[in-house]
This record gives sequence, C-alpha cells and structure tokens, in this order.
Amino acid sequence: MGKTKAGKGKIVARVFLVIGILLSMTAGSGLAYVKHTGDKMLGLMNYDKSNKVSGMDLSKYALDSDTEIVNILLVGADKNLDEQDKDVERRSDSMMIATLDIKHNKLKLTSLMRDMYVDIPGYGGYKLNAAYSFGGIKLLYKTLAKNFGIKLDGYVEVNFDAFVNVIDELGGIEVNLTDSEALNLRQTNYIKRRKYRSVKKGKQIFNGQQALGYCRIRHGKRQPDGHYPGVYTASGKGDDYGRTERQRLTMQAILKKVKQLSPEEMIELAEVIMPNVKTDVDERDIYSYLLAVVRMGTTKIHQFSLPIEGGYTSQTIRGQSCLVPDLPSNKSALKKFLFKS
Repeated sequence: MGKTKAGKGKIVARVFLVIGILLSMTAGSGLAYVKHTGDKMLGLMNYDKSNKVSGMDLSKYALDSDTEIVNILLVGADKNLDEQDKDVERRSDSMMIATLDIKHNKLKLTSLMRDMYVDIPGYGGYKLNAAYSFGGIKLLYKTLAKNFGIKLDGYVEVNFDAFVNVIDELGGIEVNLTDSEALNLRQTNYIKRRKYRSVKKGKQIFNGQQALGYCRIRHGKRQPDGHYPGVYTASGKGDDYGRTERQRLTMQAILKKVKQLSPEEMIELAEVIMPNVKTDVDERDIYSYLLAVVRMGTTKIHQFSLPIEGGYTSQTIRGQSCLVPDLPSNKSALKKFLFKS
C-alpha cells in the first residue's frame, strides 16, 4: 500500500465514526464475543494520556454541555505514518464534532470549515486549521471553546493511511463524477499515482487513492492568468462546500459497503484502522459509547456544518481567502444542533 503525502485528505476522521457505529452492531452476535474482539481491536489504538481534554482548565469560558449528549472532536491529521517522526508541520484540514445524542436518539456529525476565521487564544485572528498547527489538540479545543462555547468530551485523531486502506480493504467504492470533477482529477496530482488518474464522467469504482483524491477537490487547476476554474458536484456545489459534499457522498459509499460485511469482517476492517487512531478517550468510555449506540438502534447520521449558510462573509485577510463567521448566529445554530434537536 502506497503512503499518502501531507495535505492529501479531508475526511478520514469520519471513517472512525462510521466504523465504530457499525462495529457496535455486532452485539447481536453475542456480548462476550464483542468484548473479546473489542479488547483486541481497542488495544491497537494509540492512547494519548498527556493531552486529555477532560483535564484542561477552561473555567474562563462559558461552555454548554449535557450529560446525555457526548461530543467528540474528530481530527484528520495531514501526515501519514512515514512522516510521524519527521519534523513536518501538522495541520488539521479535517475537523469535525461527532455527537452521540442519547437524549434525542440521534447520531450527529458537524463539519468545521478549515477556512473559518476565528480568534485563536494567544495568537489572534487566523483560519481555524492554524490552531492545531500552533498548539495541537489542546489549542484547537480552546479555540472552539472560546469561539463557540461548547464543552467537548474527548478527541480522536486519524491519519490518512486509515482512509486509503479501508477503501482498498473493501474492494473500492462507487463514485459518480461530474464532467468538472473528472477533468480535475485527470489534470491534477490529487490522485497520487498517475496510472489511477484515467477517470471519466459517471459511475465507476474508485480505490483508496482515487477516493482520497476525489475528497481533496476544491477548485480547478490554476490557469496561466492566475484564476482557478470551478469544480462542481452534481448538486452544483463548489469550493469548500463542494468538497464537504464529496466527503459526505464518500462516507455514504463506504457505509453501503461496510453494511454488507459480516461481524468478523468488520473486526478485520477495524484492525486496519485502529493503528492509525490516536485518542484520549479511555476504553471504558468507548465501550459505553458503543453500547449506547446499540441501544439507540440507528446508524443514520445527521449532518451540519459551520459556518452556517448565510452566516458568514468571504474576505481576503493577509492574502488568504477566509470565511468570516457571524459568531452569535453560528454559535447559536451549533448549540441548537448539538443539544436541542
């Protein structure tokens, strides 16, 4: 399996959420079996005891929380296994909040746009994805606390190898390309290996590297006059909103394939993912969350994104394109989605 390069993926955090939900469904095969295989699976993860968000002092921020609603920060790391020990600056180009809402019997996923312009504690105004680069998980969590007033219950970080390997393990996924998407993937290096770039408009089966390239698309290749042509989804979305929709469509395709697996095959798939996972959530809580999902009996994921539509302005700040949110309206909308609906 080839390795992905830094900055080549935007959705791998969702893989952990979806596989975790589906693995919980194996409870029907017997709780003892699930416990045994679960111990083996969770033992492959990397537990981060030094960065537990639960131990952070955030008393100066007014944070909303609910004992029946669990919010986990999901981060897609932009360097893979062969870069972990190198002096490579990390960015969090994929940032989401996975919500286990026991009160309303719902699973939720909030996408946080990387270009959202926020106040990073100690640094001032920057794009959201700079927080992780400046100070890791703790600073990213503080940034979300300061700007949006929510309490998070832990974090999960997944690197890009997990995403590529999962799709290859599944035998590929079905993707339906528009003309502009197909042209983009043929003309750019978003798909790492050139031999995989011969894509076309319409439905086709993508391997892991192709799917990763598909999820990276934001706009077209820069032209000689300096402009970037638009690349649009079938629903007409472009830029970061188009990229977010591609991520959602990819996860739907993964979910469709995973649903067809036996419990044993799901465990094998989890064993591919877990070595690429880092978290501060302990095993006891993970089991508790999975059991809660089993009891809920749903795998439907309700989607949300920040900034909300109509709740931001596009501005160029220090030469960079930024989404400047209206914080009161976005803060209110996020809290409503997480805690009240």
